[in-house]
Amino acid sequence: MNPTDSITPPPQPKSDKEQSATVVRDESGTKNNQHTAATGQNSRIEQAETRTDEANSRTKLADERTDQAKSRTQQANVRTEQAEARTTEANSRTKLADERADQAKSRTQQADVRTEQAEARTTEANSRTKLADERTEQANSRTDQANSRTKLADERTVQANSQTDEANSRTQEANLRTDQANLRTDQAKTRSVEAEARSVQAILASELRYRRLFETAQDGILILDADTAQVVDANPFMKDLLGYSQEEFLGRKLWEIGPFKGTGASKIAFAELQNKDRIHYEGLPLETKGGQRVEVEFISNAYLVDDKRLIQCNIRNITERKRAEDEIRRLNETLEQRVAERTAQLEDANKELQAFSYSVSHDLRAPLRHVLGFVDLLRNDAGPSLSEKSLRHLATITLAAQRMGNLIDDLLAFSRIGRAELQKTNVNLDELIQTTLSDFQSETKGRNIAWNIQPLPAVRGDRALLRQVLVNLISNAVKFTSTRTEAKIEIGEVPNENGEMVIFIRDNGAGFDPKYAGKLFGVFSRLHSHTEFEGTGIGLANVQRIILRHGGRVWATGVLDGGATFYFSIPKTKET
Repeated sequence: MNPTDSITPPPQPKSDKEQSATVVRDESGTKNNQHTAATGQNSRIEQAETRTDEANSRTKLADERTDQAKSRTQQANVRTEQAEARTTEANSRTKLADERADQAKSRTQQADVRTEQAEARTTEANSRTKLADERTEQANSRTDQANSRTKLADERTVQANSQTDEANSRTQEANLRTDQANLRTDQAKTRSVEAEARSVQAILASELRYRRLFETAQDGILILDADTAQVVDANPFMKDLLGYSQEEFLGRKLWEIGPFKGTGASKIAFAELQNKDRIHYEGLPLETKGGQRVEVEFISNAYLVDDKRLIQCNIRNITERKRAEDEIRRLNETLEQRVAERTAQLEDANKELQAFSYSVSHDLRAPLRHVLGFVDLLRNDAGPSLSEKSLRHLATITLAAQRMGNLIDDLLAFSRIGRAELQKTNVNLDELIQTTLSDFQSETKGRNIAWNIQPLPAVRGDRALLRQVLVNLISNAVKFTSTRTEAKIEIGEVPNENGEMVIFIRDNGAGFDPKYAGKLFGVFSRLHSHTEFEGTGIGLANVQRIILRHGGRVWATGVLDGGATFYFSIPKTKET
């Protein structure tokens, strides 16, 4: 609240002349009534005037300070308008103090009060000047902030201009892409037109190909109207097939044409095609224009062309095929008779072979036993008297007889392998190898043999016969590496994707010449002499026969004095 708000405004001040007249009247009255106190009164008047002068001086000082406040208020940029109004009010009150200064104590008191009010207002003006200074600082601070914001706005304006430039650039790119898109659209339209033209050309080409196929087909083709049964087209081969020209077919119904004339089957077939899209006749008999009888395969198909239903009849001459089928049927009947005859002959041959086996077993073994027996008797009875040469002759006879016995045993085994029925089971080759190797402990005792046996698969076969295969192949590997200081024998499986399992047995023994590989599996076929390695030449023949009976195959690779590898395969089955 302002200090002047609680002070009652004084009455309107009087002019200087009125104040002087009032003083004169007051002084005259005072001289007339209180003449005795003139001296004291004058003294008080002088004091009042002195005080008035002081009040005027103070008022003048207040005016100067007010002017300063106005100057300071003006520097506060209109924000001190309220202070200026109050300063003006102080000036008017100061004038009132001048008017009342002539009055006695009341005026002096009023001047003092007004002086105090002026001082208060001066203080207030100083306060407001300070406030104006603070507001000026705030205004400067806000101006700085405004400048900073202006600078930021300028920067954002620059950014906005940059973004505008980018937008303009993108707009140009978009316009360019739009032009490109329009160009591509035009190109697409051009291509569409070209595609339509090519489609038309393709249709024309397809029709041309169909026409050429129709005209060059080696089957007779008739095109019928499905509603009227009239022939609308016939290919040239119809003349070659039945002897009727194209003109004799066109415009006529099927059953009105020579080979089909009066044939009830034609009407029945046409009626059947009304409900079906396809019918097929095999061995349909027709007669050509020249009176020759032919058998044909007659196939009819119904289809739509431009909402019109047509029937295509394909007619193929199967006369020769029928004759061939009859011939094959006759040959099959003859073949069955020949098979029966050959089977009977084979059974007789097997019986003769069995009888021969018994003969070999008994009739040939008996003389050998006699030879060996008499050689032993002669050696026991006359041994001490015989010369060393004669004893060598007896040893040769004994060895030859024993070889003959072994050969007879191998021949009997070879014949039995061909006759024996296979007893197929699941065979674990790993176990079978281990049991087979135990048979060679005596032969391999004291020898340096490096065995490399890889894991083997299970196969489906005759366990006894497969064991005989392994015995023969391992026996050969052991025998033909006997000359090596360190023998190496490897048994394993070869990866194979042909539906079979391939097993190999490899050694570093004597090997063989590859050009004689085809003779390895023949009966009595030997690539090494008996003095080099023992044997009868039956073992590998037995291996081949056993593997062939299992549906597999055998082969070998080798190098002379460089080792050999023997392979055999067993077909894979669902059980394995």
